[in-house]
Amino acid sequence: MSSFRKLKGMAGASMVAGAGLVGMMASSARAGVKTSWTSTDGGYLTFHDANKDWAHGFYFYGSNSSVITDVYSSISEGAIGKTASCTTSVTTFWDCYSYSDAYDGVLGLGVNGNWFDPVGADAVITDYQIDAGTNVDIDTDLDASVKWAFLKDDPVTRGLFTVTNKGATDQSVTFQIYGNWGSDGQGGIINTSNDDQTVDNTDTWVTISDDLVDGSNSDPVITTGISGPGSTVDTTVVDLDTSDYDIDYTVTIPAGESRSVVVFHQMSKSITDASAIESNYESGSALSSAGLLAGLSNTERSRVVNYALPKAAEATASRSSSSGGSAGIALMALIAALGVSRRRRV
Repeated sequence: MSSFRKLKGMAGASMVAGAGLVGMMASSARAGVKTSWTSTDGGYLTFHDANKDWAHGFYFYGSNSSVITDVYSSISEGAIGKTASCTTSVTTFWDCYSYSDAYDGVLGLGVNGNWFDPVGADAVITDYQIDAGTNVDIDTDLDASVKWAFLKDDPVTRGLFTVTNKGATDQSVTFQIYGNWGSDGQGGIINTSNDDQTVDNTDTWVTISDDLVDGSNSDPVITTGISGPGSTVDTTVVDLDTSDYDIDYTVTIPAGESRSVVVFHQMSKSITDASAIESNYESGSALSSAGLLAGLSNTERSRVVNYALPKAAEATASRSSSSGGSAGIALMALIAALGVSRRRRV
């Protein structure tokens, strides 16, 4: 990965102004988001639930310990394994966790070699998500947008990357998803979906660790969901080791339409813990069953090209049919009976 790419992943920033600034400042009062100033000119947003064992961080620049001015273009930090010393008085969240420095900037986006920057005026921060706005004309007739989600119930960060073709003709588009693990070049690939230690274009997931033996160091073990069955995109692992990664997804976007790529990172405390969740990334239905699609609308799901994602309603119906049993049948019978009685009274 080029030095420019590393800079882009670790410190790319965009001015936060206007409505975006209001949204950023308001975020500090939201459940699940804490604004921490580590100096007068910067700090980080922490996305976490006080009752959970993990947190994610997003760095920003600011002024006078009160005004946020810049926000990074990729997710900055992750930690897991909350310790007894983790109290409200701790200002740097990685001091709270046994395993930190999961990321040095991950889930960044390039489109045909043009790099996405958050749009401050459009950025919206909710409890567990950053909608980073839209880069208009990131390339000819192409707009790009990014949504980062920090799942409340799992130590997972998710990137949803969308490109819209505004032109009159179809376009071949390459989504370039990149990042830095924060492992400083140590360790290696632990396992892949092909059950080896070499990630290739056919893998649906990969797990890395700073420690090839047992993961018992100070950094989390990280599992990445790449793609799954039903993918309609050409996936190319350009670069992936324990320092950096660059995964390209090439797809034709019809004129006037949008397509999306969704990528996941999940932290674990050990290689053993990671092995228990790796299968969640083998298909769209597995993602849904594990709750990793929470917050994605059916429209967003339908645009995703690197997994075949079930509709939210179908996922709910599937869970209901498996758990409701006779109660669901009884309810349908009652509704039918009420319908009959109404018709008889007419």
